[in-house]
Formats: sequence, structure tokens, C-alpha cells
Amino acid sequence: MEFRQLEAFVATAELKSFSQAAKYLYLSQSTISSHVQNLEDDLGRKLLLRTTKSITLTPEGETFLSYARKIVETKDQAVLSLQQSSKSMLHMGASSIPSGYLLPEIIARFKEKYPEMHFSIWQGSSDEIAELLLSDSIDIAFTGKDINSPLCESLKVCPDHLMLVTPATEEYKKLRDSHAKISDILKYPMILRSNGSGTQFVASKLLEGLGIKKSDLNVIAQTNDLESIQQMIVHGLGISICSRFSTQNLLDSDKVITYPLDNANMRHFSLHYMNIKKSYPTIKLFLDYVQNLIDEGMYK
Repeated sequence: MEFRQLEAFVATAELKSFSQAAKYLYLSQSTISSHVQNLEDDLGRKLLLRTTKSITLTPEGETFLSYARKIVETKDQAVLSLQQSSKSMLHMGASSIPSGYLLPEIIARFKEKYPEMHFSIWQGSSDEIAELLLSDSIDIAFTGKDINSPLCESLKVCPDHLMLVTPATEEYKKLRDSHAKISDILKYPMILRSNGSGTQFVASKLLEGLGIKKSDLNVIAQTNDLESIQQMIVHGLGISICSRFSTQNLLDSDKVITYPLDNANMRHFSLHYMNIKKSYPTIKLFLDYVQNLIDEGMYK
């Protein structure tokens, strides 16, 4: 198994086209096809189903893709680290909501003041990011779930509020207008975040407080893709418990109905770091900068 084979497989699987993968990797289509075929031969498994009109993943291909993608991403980040070796580099990991809604603005502001600093960022579930921090693979973790380790310290950045979000179809509008109880609405088809998600962890605690078990829910889908969850709600597929950050673009629209949840302000998005490394210059510089943003009231 070679990197070029993995790169060809990942590109083909994501672009669903040998020709597009060839353009993306600046290789010939026959070379891409050969790399994928050789990878399948090495593994002894069929990864792609090829027809004249489409390319789809086999079940084995679906399983292998997540691992292959991580290997390729790790290689790319390793190359980037070498390219930036003469510059200050901070290795960070962030769960989906901090990665998509908080970190971009923080880094943009930070780079204005410290343009020489560069970032290597890994996105994953809260549990995955915690593992990366504890294994010393990253310098700072940014998640909405506590990391319970005596080796870690944390800086609370901002609070989060969870909301119950439903479609704005006639059926759900009738529920809203009839002042239905949250416990009754939760009986409708439910879309959950994937296991390992900080949002799902807090949502489960919240449901427990309402006396509702996961087995009591009518779960029709589970995913860690925030955009996918939004679109499934908008299209009437089901309801979900979401962070206020992930639904900001929908709050002022007529596409969804939202309900505040009691005791929802039960978590913070925090920066986590190993206490033995908190005095490292690049880590301390970033933590001090974020602390200043907090003190200035940027996050309330």
C-alpha cells in the first residue's frame, strides 16, 4: 500500500469520478485507475463499484475511506509542518462547532497582530480531539466537552445554549401554536449527532434530566455533519437538539422552529492544553490573546 494509491482512492471516492480525480491530482485517468486497482489488489477487497455512469463505494470502501482520508490528511499536514519549519507553528484540534463558528474569527484577529504565526488544524469529534491532545499530537484542543485529566488545564471561552429545532411545516406549526410540551415534541422523528460529539453528550444529559432515554427516541438518522442536520430539519425529515452556533443562519428565517431548553446553558467551549506545556511561547501567546478577547467581552 502506497500514499499515491491512497490519494487516488480518496480523490476518486470524494469526487466520484476517475477523470476529476486525475485533474485534481495532475495525473492521467489511467494512472488513477491503476492506483485504485492496485490498492484493491493489495487489500483483497473491492472498494469502488464502477459503472459507465457512476462510481459508488462498497461497504468495505465506506469503512476504509475514513481511515484513508485521515492518513492522507496527516501526510499533508506533516508536509505543511516541514514547509513552515522556519515559522512559528501552532498545532490545534477543534470539534465541529468551534472549528466552524468560533476558531476562524479568533485566528483571523490573531493573525492581524501576529502575522508570523501559522496554524495546523485538525477537525474531529470532541472525543477524537481529546485523544489527540492527550497523546501530544496537538498543542491545544478547542471543544465543548470537558477533558477529565489531571494533565490538562482549560480556558473557558464562551457558553453555549442548546435548542430543540424542528421543521416549520404545518404539522410542527400546529404543535407550536398548541403550546405542546417539549417532552411531546421529542416523540417525533429525531436526528442525533454522532457518538463522541460534545453536543450529543450534553444533549443526552439534558434528555436524562427530562426522564427520556435514547432508547425512547424515534431516531431516524445520526451524523456529525452539521450542514446535513440543518438540511434534514429544513426538509421536514425530523427534529434535532442543536447548539445555538450551528443554527444562527436559520434563526431569523421561517424554515425552522426553535425552542429554548431548560438548563441548556450547561457547557462552555473551552481551550484545553497540557499543563506541562502552558508556558511554551507559542501556546502561551495564543492563550493570552484569547484571554484578552474574553476580558474585552467578545464572548458573552
